[in-house]
Amino acid sequence: MNYFQNITDLEQAKQRYRTLAKQLHPDKGGSVLRFQQMQEEYKTLLLELQRKQVAPTGQNTPQQSDIMAELGKLAKVLIQKQVPQRYLQEKIKKSQSPIEKGLFSKLVDFLNEIEIK
Repeated sequence: MNYFQNITDLEQAKQRYRTLAKQLHPDKGGSVLRFQQMQEEYKTLLLELQRKQVAPTGQNTPQQSDIMAELGKLAKVLIQKQVPQRYLQEKIKKSQSPIEKGLFSKLVDFLNEIEIK
């Protein structure tokens, strides 16, 4: 990277972009080519920063682990009591689309086949 070295967060990137845009913009005496290169680098940096921001760390906090465990238990209960299946069967009855009916039917079959431990 030529224009955005050592930028580690979105706010720094935005600030640096504004500064560079004022310097490199063709209307301010800058080169069209350099301005376009800077913009491409900025887009690449934004994508990289966004990816890092949403990338899972692989480590859950104890609170997140507890929530996931509780959601797993709830899902098992719902499937055992056939709550999702009944909901989907109602959707099948109300649907006008054969594709939608087929999809919902397959989901019901799948949920009925899941072995709850």
